[in-house]
Amino acid sequence: MGEALKLLRIFNGYKSAQLAEMLGLSQSYISELENNKKQPTIDILDRYAKLFNMKKSTLMLFAESLEAENKKMNKTYPIEKSSLYRLRNRKKLAELLGLSPAFFRKEHIFEYKEFSQPKPNGDGQRHFTVPEDELKRIQKRLCRLMMRIETPEWVISGKKHHSYITNAEKHLGGDFIKTMDISSFYDSAKKSYIYNMFRDKFLMEKDIAWLLTDLVTVDGKLPTGSPSSQTIVFWAYRDMFERIFDISKKHDYEFTLYVDDMTFSSKKPIPRLLHTEVAEVLKKYDLKAKAKKDHYYQGKDFKVVTGVGIKSGKKVVLNRHRKNILDQYKKCREYNDKKEIERLKGMLLSARQVEPELYPSIMDYIARS
Repeated sequence: MGEALKLLRIFNGYKSAQLAEMLGLSQSYISELENNKKQPTIDILDRYAKLFNMKKSTLMLFAESLEAENKKMNKTYPIEKSSLYRLRNRKKLAELLGLSPAFFRKEHIFEYKEFSQPKPNGDGQRHFTVPEDELKRIQKRLCRLMMRIETPEWVISGKKHHSYITNAEKHLGGDFIKTMDISSFYDSAKKSYIYNMFRDKFLMEKDIAWLLTDLVTVDGKLPTGSPSSQTIVFWAYRDMFERIFDISKKHDYEFTLYVDDMTFSSKKPIPRLLHTEVAEVLKKYDLKAKAKKDHYYQGKDFKVVTGVGIKSGKKVVLNRHRKNILDQYKKCREYNDKKEIERLKGMLLSARQVEPELYPSIMDYIARS
């Protein structure tokens, strides 16, 4: 229902604050409805129907048809059912990527833009390599096709309706949590692994496998700003991650993978042996764990999993994110700048995905502004 209400608002040109005022609701409540955090009552549906000049039954039908279409679009299938599987010719590849049939008859040179920006935790700079618009569209189309292929349940990244928060939720019941991160994963990912993935896992013709490998890499590496890199790197190193999952299963640990963040949790202590075994697997693929991201939490420790705090089995927003929101709020109160208020809104809504009731007074301030 949430997506239907959101689309109605957007199609009719309303901002959430405007709609909230017209319906006699708070902006935070509108947000919760649209994100399926709360379900609308009969009274609320009546208000929507009246405002948009439609029958309540029509509104319900719209929501049901949208949900059915989403289920159809979100359906996944085995790799053998993928249109990329056993791909044999360039014309078909062009068709799948939304390109002209003759696109791959000639060579294309694409440009990348490089820049750096501070990491969210303030620990140094993060470097980005972003493809030009045409290549980005091609990579995005490839990513959509690959995201339709089934992956194991323990893989959280690259799936619709899954996020870093979903990843953390998998470990809320763990008294003991071990987190590991692969150092410079995109830069360390070998071009040969990517080619072999297309050739051996997708059983493509060699020239097609090379074409796709060249489309998703730059200077022999996976670009950090590409929409396809996250999906590509999993499939290229799937065998490695399955070996790590087998280690976790052997010890009866909960295991999840979010890009290159590996999290293990258990009701019982996790010995150093786990780190040693995982590090040995990484080494066989010429990779290594990042020391700064190697953490072991136990008992009543405050735990952090993919940027989400865990305290007493519940999700909490990290203190640095709270401080950033409060600092931004102070700035907005001082200058009353609309762009800064929008930035504050984005920061708070993001944090509220972890703690839905965080800073209600600031949310009210945003609604009034």
